[in-house]
Amino acid sequence: MRQKRNDTGELNFHLLKCLVALVDHSHVSRAADALLISQPAMSRAMSQLRAVTNDPILVKGGSGLIPTAKAVQLREFADRILQEMDQLLGNAVAFDPRTTRHEFRMVVSDYMESIFMERLLRHLGAAFPGIGVSVQHPVHPSQFTKVLETGEVDFAIGILPSTLHDLRHRPLFKDRIVCAARAGHRAAGRKLSIEEFAALEHLVIKPNTVTCFGEVVDVALEKHDASRNKRYVTPNYLTAPQLVGNSDMVALLPELLLTRFRSHIDLVEIHMPIEVPPFDVYLSWHDRTHRHAAHIWFREQVMKSLETEGEPPLTGSERQENSVRA
Repeated sequence: MRQKRNDTGELNFHLLKCLVALVDHSHVSRAADALLISQPAMSRAMSQLRAVTNDPILVKGGSGLIPTAKAVQLREFADRILQEMDQLLGNAVAFDPRTTRHEFRMVVSDYMESIFMERLLRHLGAAFPGIGVSVQHPVHPSQFTKVLETGEVDFAIGILPSTLHDLRHRPLFKDRIVCAARAGHRAAGRKLSIEEFAALEHLVIKPNTVTCFGEVVDVALEKHDASRNKRYVTPNYLTAPQLVGNSDMVALLPELLLTRFRSHIDLVEIHMPIEVPPFDVYLSWHDRTHRHAAHIWFREQVMKSLETEGEPPLTGSERQENSVRA
């Protein structure tokens, strides 16, 4: 047998709208015209309303149909629900960042905080006083999608895990991997062989328990039966330049980070015998928030912050030449 529409005994928004129209017009055809539906469709809706409410909704009066007392009472509740839903949907569509208070939560490494977040906050500035940003440092790659899907955070900025397929992404800028050491280091100014490079005392940045920054270099070294001599492993990008600047260790760093620290730490770039392509930094988010007005606005601000007049461009320099390709 064919299943009837809405035979579950539940009210939906369509029925609530029909209830309001029936009570307001006390006439099936005029109620149908008000909602731009057919008269048979309104008759079906009234039958469903009668079944759900155990009330006839409209009864005969002296000059036609009139609403029952229960229908009038239900109409007030229905209209209130519909108005609240319209307001809720209106707020979801309309977003005024100049008057709204909203906090955007992000997964960002300390490298990205240092290089990018300062720029974003300057862009937001005093124009949007109610807009806040909070960050947490990178999660385990297996949790990357989950924290965005569940709404624990709204956005992530960084290098994408290679296994990530379930999120939306937008490229922000490029950077490249460089090897940094203190000025005067014995490897400074030399063209090192793969073996010599691997044998240096390496500080290794491991922002989570699985991946290391510069893994593409490790993969290339493995092809030559070599691996980095790991002297010190840290989850932090920002402590690495200071440690390298006061020791004989070297470290693979994002070039933009090295550039920032060279203004107050005497660091140099060490030649790598491996040619490493630039990497992309992405803004990532879940489809769950893709059409949310506030999130659309924030994504636009992230992109605009990269184009702010007077700000230096965010990009690493050209890759090294005369090296083994990674």
